[in-house]
Amino acid sequence: MKKTFYLAFLFLVVQHSNAQNIIDFFYSIPAEYVDNLSFIERKNLVKNKSLEISDMAYSLECDVKNGYIRLGQSYTEGQSGYGVYEIAYWNLKNKKLIALSSVLGSNGGFHQHNFKLFEYKNGSLSEVKNGYLKSYTSNFDVFINNLVTEFTKSNTKQSIKEELSDLQFTIELPRTGKNIKVAFEENPMSSPEYFTKTYGKYLNFREKTYKWNAVKEVFE
Repeated sequence: MKKTFYLAFLFLVVQHSNAQNIIDFFYSIPAEYVDNLSFIERKNLVKNKSLEISDMAYSLECDVKNGYIRLGQSYTEGQSGYGVYEIAYWNLKNKKLIALSSVLGSNGGFHQHNFKLFEYKNGSLSEVKNGYLKSYTSNFDVFINNLVTEFTKSNTKQSIKEELSDLQFTIELPRTGKNIKVAFEENPMSSPEYFTKTYGKYLNFREKTYKWNAVKEVFE
């Protein structure tokens, strides 16, 4: 009886030690993708939900149940710039897929700054080179150009695509659900008509939801 209880207890301990949640992934992602925050700084953020470093202020929203984190970054004085970093993950058959999306902005507007996919398996985090999302590659400049190309008409010049990639084009990770939203969002700092009049003629659509196919384990 004692032996059975001990084995059951040991099994639960092992299961718990292997369990990973969104906070663990927040700690594991390389600092260069989360505004160079150290492990200790991230620990403090999780504990206190806010942090100030020099002239930078950070805030953290953490939804462990839904596997979602939103890290906000702004200046405490002077500059108007800000950053939003999202992290979410998907359970695969024998590993986890983790996504990080970051958007930078200021009073003049905002744009997608980075997007990365990682795999977590057997206690190890590795960056995905390509796959899961049709246009995805770990080279962000190539990826964002591929993504904008999906949104634009076939005869659109490369120079226009480059302009579009810096104009309120964002990748939004799911706070709930499994799908990723990509869109040219409205810019509250400019006229609503400006974007449509200037760039509408180049677009097939302004928004697309990439739906998670749990069977194929890809976004479609």
